[in-house]
Formats: sequence, structure tokens, C-alpha cells
Amino acid sequence: MLYVYGMTVSPEVIYIIRHAEKPLKPPSSGVNFEGGQNEHSLLPRGWQRSGALAALFHPDFGPLRAGLRTPTVLVAPSWGHPGKTAAHRAYQTIQGLSEQLGLPIASEFAQGQEQQLASSLVRSCSGVVLICWEHSHIPVIASSLPVVSRTAIPRKWPGDRYDVIWSFTLVPEPGPARYTFGQIPQQLLPGDAGTVIPADVDEPEHHAGRHEHHKG
Repeated sequence: MLYVYGMTVSPEVIYIIRHAEKPLKPPSSGVNFEGGQNEHSLLPRGWQRSGALAALFHPDFGPLRAGLRTPTVLVAPSWGHPGKTAAHRAYQTIQGLSEQLGLPIASEFAQGQEQQLASSLVRSCSGVVLICWEHSHIPVIASSLPVVSRTAIPRKWPGDRYDVIWSFTLVPEPGPARYTFGQIPQQLLPGDAGTVIPADVDEPEHHAGRHEHHKG
């Protein structure tokens, strides 16, 4: 935890992304880092997005896109054992960026502990945080962050969207930390949309992505 004149320094920016593309349902399977089949791993297109995200956020690949900064903290959910955590999609999605930046991926909180994660980040982190998480739990993280009043944040993340960055920027003023909210389309792979997720989005109950939290 950092202090300036006796005050806690909160992250200047918090980015949240969904993990990259996954198999929609069994028996389709993803592939792990070594190329073996694994139901918890990314599809080949997901690995392509992982590599594209590493280039997007890394300054060595050229000027950063407007509105983006290079992360200093990387976060993915824990699945207990470190080896099991590393075999899941959220970790894999930012694995390339982790290696390029030489930053470890912090996995102190599991899915279902989103409120604790948000509180811990605001209290004990600084710099630029990038969180990669499962889509149905992302709105819980977002709603647990201290945002300015009357901020409209989508209540659900659609199951077919892998291509958006949610951005929370610290308001530079005295007092408790407060963040403004924005969205940035990734536009990294063919087929990525140039639109953001509307605040009134509602996902059909039958959508395949609804049950993703059972798989990670």
C-alpha cells in the first residue's frame, strides 16, 4: 500500500476485460499453451486475441491507442492451485502480456469474490490495473468500484462479446477515491465490433454464455 502525505494512493486506472474466445459447449474443446486439448482453455482465436492484447497494451509495439495506458498490475481469478489457475482462460488471455511486460498475474481472489477484489484493489493498489475475468461476473466488479454519482454501467456482459475494454479512471480530487466509467472497443481481430455494450443490455436466458461461470 502506498501513501502520499498520509493518504492512500488508489489505482489511477482500472481496466476490465473478458477472457478471450472459448468453446461454446462440449464436446468442443480449447487448447492449452502446449497445444493439448483442455475444456477450460481458449480456442485458437482466443490465443490470437491474447497475442493482440499483448501488443495493444505494450509500448514496444508502437504508440498506445488513445485512452489506453500500459498496465502495472495484472489480475485474473484464482482456481486454487497455481497450475490449475494458469490453465484457465482468464489467465491465458493475459499470459502473453504478462510475459512481455515481465509482470506476474495476481490471482488472490476467486470467482464469487468480486466485491472483495474491488475493495482490495482500491485500498491497496496503485498505477494501472488490468483485470481479466469471466463475463457474467464482470458487472459485479464494476458495481463494486466507487464511481461518480449517476454513472450508468451495463448490468450484464453479453455472452457473444469478447472485444470490449471497460475503463475506470480515477477522478483527481481530494477525498475518497471515485472513478469515471468508459468503454473502448478492442477492434483487434476480424469481426470485432466498433460498438460498446449499452447500459440497458439484457441477455437472453438461453444464451450459451450464460452458464460459462460453471466452467471458468
